[in-house]
Amino acid sequence: MARCGFFSLCVGVWITAVIMSITMDVSLGEQALDCCLKVSHHKIPKRIVACYQEQHKGDGCFINAVVFRTRKGRDLCAPPEADWVIDLKNVVDSRNKSKDGICKDKRA
Repeated sequence: MARCGFFSLCVGVWITAVIMSITMDVSLGEQALDCCLKVSHHKIPKRIVACYQEQHKGDGCFINAVVFRTRKGRDLCAPPEADWVIDLKNVVDSRNKSKDGICKDKRA
């Protein structure tokens, strides 16, 4: 009798663990966005920027930011309201008139 109760307890714990594991995988999978967690207020040199994209709070990220991608593929996060960021976006847009300066591919 005790053996049957112990077996039922083990099965119950195992089923609970499996369900929690599946639930955690699903919830963590939805939060796997590549977002800027903070921005740098240091000016980014125009010559190293290839393109940019805008990150919006509420689209799975916690802050608004402009993500400048360098020619070497690094992503640099900047505050969208800063004057130098607005100027840099305009420079990139004018340099890449056919593409509007916006990075078309998703960040990896």
